[in-house]
Amino acid sequence: MALPLSPARLMAVLQPWADVAEPIHRRLAHLVDAEAGQEVLWVGCGAGRSVLWWAKRYETHVQGIDSDPEAIESAERSSRAAGLGSLATFQTADPGDLPHEDKMFDVTIANLLCLCDIDGEKVVAELGRVARPMSTVAAVVPTWLSTPKPAEAKLLESTGLAPHLLMEWKGYLRSAGIVELAVEDAALDGKWIADGWIGLLVRGWRAARWAGVRTVMSRQFSTLRKLARRRVLGLSIVKGTRWPHS
Repeated sequence: MALPLSPARLMAVLQPWADVAEPIHRRLAHLVDAEAGQEVLWVGCGAGRSVLWWAKRYETHVQGIDSDPEAIESAERSSRAAGLGSLATFQTADPGDLPHEDKMFDVTIANLLCLCDIDGEKVVAELGRVARPMSTVAAVVPTWLSTPKPAEAKLLESTGLAPHLLMEWKGYLRSAGIVELAVEDAALDGKWIADGWIGLLVRGWRAARWAGVRTVMSRQFSTLRKLARRRVLGLSIVKGTRWPHS
């Protein structure tokens, strides 16, 4: 049985902003040389916190895309409340078929961790299509660091999360015309999921009341955390440059 929380809510439970998510996005911004005036596309934006943080910090226009209408509605409310409507815009769309023309963005990012049940290869191909020549493309990707036990892999599959080996992610990027690839752990200390049952239960309750608590206590959720702690499953940032002649 799939977990009852949407990908956006599940990640909010797993990656509380101040503890986990914000440090990862600070690192990502540094890696892609974020600066004012860029046109940025963020695919897999969830409820939009990373988009709003990026828009406010760098005073640049960021478009957020997600397939979850509820997450996009929440992102739009947060944008209005923060007074960032002129910088941050959101749209519900298929990440594997983006509603943008070719070669539009200076920085193109996808958070594949928030795109459960989505074909990662298609998403990466779309990143390459909409990125301007010689612009930066980056993807935050769930990665197999070693071989999981078959039973654990099956449980993880039921969450909709689809990790790949790093060589596979890099192959998708190269096929999309993205070269000069560099790979780093998303979290400097290796921890990309928060520890502590009390905090997880509280966030699960806030996200979806008893359904959220049941998710936190589920076998799938426990397996996901175990694989992350054992460094079988990791979170990586892969970045590169959109080559103009492909």
